[in-house]
Amino acid sequence: MIIRIFANQLVHTLQQQTYPAYLLVGQDPLLIEESKYQLFQFGKQQGATQKQEIVIDSNTDWATLFTDLQTFGLFSQQQIFLFTLPDNINAQLQQQLQQLVSLLHSDIIAIFQIAKLTTTIEKQAWFKTLEQIKTLQINCQTPTLEQLPQWIQQRAKMMELSIDNEAIELLAYNYENNLAALKQTLQLMQLLYPQQKITLINAGQCIEQSSVFTPFQWIDAILQGKKYRCIRILEQLQNEGDVQPVVLLRILQKELLLLLRLGSDDKIKIENTQQMLNSQLLRQKFDQYKIWKNRRPLYSAAIQRLNYHRLYDAIQHLAAIEKAIKQQGDENSWQALQQLTVKLAA
Repeated sequence: MIIRIFANQLVHTLQQQTYPAYLLVGQDPLLIEESKYQLFQFGKQQGATQKQEIVIDSNTDWATLFTDLQTFGLFSQQQIFLFTLPDNINAQLQQQLQQLVSLLHSDIIAIFQIAKLTTTIEKQAWFKTLEQIKTLQINCQTPTLEQLPQWIQQRAKMMELSIDNEAIELLAYNYENNLAALKQTLQLMQLLYPQQKITLINAGQCIEQSSVFTPFQWIDAILQGKKYRCIRILEQLQNEGDVQPVVLLRILQKELLLLLRLGSDDKIKIENTQQMLNSQLLRQKFDQYKIWKNRRPLYSAAIQRLNYHRLYDAIQHLAAIEKAIKQQGDENSWQALQQLTVKLAA
């Protein structure tokens, strides 16, 4: 059978029981690296003296691998094998994996890593064998935005940090899909606020002091109308090269459409696009769209500053930038994004 746990349960689980094989499923960089480190440390505690990391593909030297697996069985010390599996496991690889799994024994700590498990893979013979030998499956998928506050609470508890709910919401918003940067900020909190309740203000200060800007800080600056800060963040995002312009386009488009929904009264027809957005029903709209409390002042400020024409114009501008990227590449997209940012934040 397959025993399924989340990555943050791995240390506790290893303290309770050992397993013939371990399966890391997901592709979150932080969760994958932390889980591998924890399994490697566990292996050392069990007496493992050697470690092999093997990528399974069409170039794998199966004869040598099978020999290694059988040879290590002659020694008393345990050995660690990490097998990185491809997304597509063809018939030939399935046969080889079936033989590999059949050669596992108590002197081997076998770790399998795969980005995604599909129904097709779960029906394959080698995977069925993993089920039979009782494998521990570790979920290393990035938490969703809804799951992230709980993940932060658990990580904070592990780090002996006390963080209030509004601060947790702010962290979740700023570090969605970026657990590595979130971890760095939590470590900064450990240094700045030991044995102290961390408030929304404290969290904001830590985010500002972190060395890496996020796309969501760029969005916040737009909502607040801070055009110089917008430009600074955008320039750093461009220099770092971790975020593509098309990703920023999608994030901004989502926020602009949300502003339209928040600032519109479904019962009133818009006759003049120059009129300001409607702020009369904001409390009701915030509840309807489940907007976190610490973000409501940002949306309120933007709605009181923008009119329908500017939003419609910005959405059309976004579409034009995306079309240009598809036709000409990213060459001028950062400059176009900067121009749009200034227009929205002015």
